[in-house]
Amino acid sequence: MMTNKETVNLIDESGILAISTRLQRLSEQFRKDGLLLYKAFGIEFEPKWFPVIYTLQFKSPLSILELAAEIGYAHPSTISLLKELEQQKLISSLRDKTDERKRLIVLTGKAWELIEQMKPVWDVMVKVLSEITENENNLLKALNESEEQLRKMGFLERAMVLVEQIKAGKVETRAEPLEMEVQLVETAAGLKTSGAILKSVLRETAGDKLFAVSADVQSSHFLATVQDLPAGTCSYHKTKTGNKIEGLAILEQYRGMGVGKALIKAITAAQAEVFYVNSPLALVSWFEKTGFSKKGKELEKSGGLYYKMVFNH
Repeated sequence: MMTNKETVNLIDESGILAISTRLQRLSEQFRKDGLLLYKAFGIEFEPKWFPVIYTLQFKSPLSILELAAEIGYAHPSTISLLKELEQQKLISSLRDKTDERKRLIVLTGKAWELIEQMKPVWDVMVKVLSEITENENNLLKALNESEEQLRKMGFLERAMVLVEQIKAGKVETRAEPLEMEVQLVETAAGLKTSGAILKSVLRETAGDKLFAVSADVQSSHFLATVQDLPAGTCSYHKTKTGNKIEGLAILEQYRGMGVGKALIKAITAAQAEVFYVNSPLALVSWFEKTGFSKKGKELEKSGGLYYKMVFNH
């Protein structure tokens, strides 16, 4: 039986849409483990300081702008890092002889001593990271290629060009027909996916108590996928007056694509018995379009107004 406490990692299943989130997650894991590895060697060093320290050991002195360009950080982010490193007495600054307004950044003696201590750690890191990334789809190679693409044209610039092309009718928003599938959930993984979708959607809707899945009954759950990605879920369970439909939840990015109608069609086609739903007022019109009709007067439950609606076979 599905409960709202069960979760699944929908981020991993969302594909390219979550690339920024997944890179951030990967970076955070490397950062935390790197910090612990330094400590294991008796070294107090924050991995976020690495780009500045590593760069300055080969190119020094550098102005703040030159350093920001070398490490690929925005100017404010670079200044923030430099303030921390200055507090740690790992960098110092000199006045440029040709321009007294310009600060030139150099490593301190303490930093050079620290670098010598860290070199064995870096050797370990290189071996471990190579083991992690040197696979069929080499991560480092892919990063180099992606960064080269961004140098040619940035993400935002590409997106705005595409939006203008779509507005002008030069590009179809969906070049291929959607591959949609609805199946009865029969595995624990499927139940977790359905539960995660329902939990996510109910957090943003006011009619959560009407659409929540009954926790004390045995329900049948259906899962809809679009292009093999989880898109929506719906359930039903037997009652004295028929089969009650509940737990209807469609992820925001898949709304308006017919996912809900496909779920209702799959459920009501399962058997020729009575199906009904307690529909919030806002969804009465939608349920009517999917084959339901109102039965009786407007009702109230848990502070929400609804109609009992019965499916017409």
